[in-house]
Amino acid sequence: MSKMGRNKSDKCEICSKSLIYATKPEDYKDLKCEFCLKTFHTNTYCIEGHYICDSCHFKGPIEIIDKICEESTIKDPFELADLIMKHPKFKVYGPEHHVLTPAVILTALKNNNVKKPDGNEISLFDIKEAIRRASKIPGGWCGFYGSCGAGMGSGVAISIFTGATPSTDYPRTLANLVTSRSLNRIADNLEHCCKRSVRLSIIETLDFLKEKFNIDLEYTHKRCCFSNINDKCVKEKCPIF
Repeated sequence: MSKMGRNKSDKCEICSKSLIYATKPEDYKDLKCEFCLKTFHTNTYCIEGHYICDSCHFKGPIEIIDKICEESTIKDPFELADLIMKHPKFKVYGPEHHVLTPAVILTALKNNNVKKPDGNEISLFDIKEAIRRASKIPGGWCGFYGSCGAGMGSGVAISIFTGATPSTDYPRTLANLVTSRSLNRIADNLEHCCKRSVRLSIIETLDFLKEKFNIDLEYTHKRCCFSNINDKCVKEKCPIF
């Protein structure tokens, strides 16, 4: 059998044992999700063979994001993101962070009464559409596809904000541009951290909104409050520590 990646810090949510990251086709497995019992061809599973599909993995957290963003009046996207990530059902790592980025950005804009470039208000429909789109980004894309889902979430936010479609020229360009900026910031030679990726993506998106649309939201940069629950935290090396 070929060599497989194994990291003792990435733990199975069923038995808390180490996860396997297979990189060779012969090491992929057909496994049933522990919750929905559907079978998936996967390269991520624990050493005991447990597997949780992306849909079941982030079903709870997605509902949390949806509910809090619908009800919250918080204007600071970082404060809103931290509130959601502190929820006991929100994991240290996972594809729910892909959804969090656009949801909190659009919610903060809405709560600050920022209008879209076309003059329309940001609606709950827009936030739910961001959640729907970003929910399609699978876990592990940062390493397996070279495109962090949290960074892609910034593109989702700008796409909805500008009304971009595959047929629009400038709005589509803006959506891709902000994604590239977020991904460039996330590519930092450090151990991956979903919390850091979310915050860096929000930073880049806020800078982008200020540069392109003269939108300047008030916010505060607070010290990361998740290092104590992340045994892979790089501490002082991290720009948001």
